[in-house]
Amino acid sequence: MKRLCAAAILGLWLLVSLGCSSTPPGTVSVTDVQKPERVGQNVVVVGMAETKTSMSTFRMFQLFNEQKAIWVELEPAIEMPPQGVNVRVTGTLQQKDYNVIGKVYCIQAKKVAME
Repeated sequence: MKRLCAAAILGLWLLVSLGCSSTPPGTVSVTDVQKPERVGQNVVVVGMAETKTSMSTFRMFQLFNEQKAIWVELEPAIEMPPQGVNVRVTGTLQQKDYNVIGKVYCIQAKKVAME
């Protein structure tokens, strides 16, 4: 009976740790995406949406992951995500200069999905 319980616990742990990752291959961290050589590339970044910013009227929000942030610019067809929700953003990395926030890296979002 002890062996059966130990085997069941080990099997469950193995399934959870290997098979249930919410981060797909190709996902880049916020820190790793903000590099000049990535500008123009398609990226996938996961993080928490901060929609209450000075740029929200311009259809932009910040995406936070591990206390780092990147700006996300939405296309007109994409809806703004709820405040504080974890989202997966797919889009093209750009470097733009805005009057309000200066020169920053931002993602031109093609898709925003809640996690």
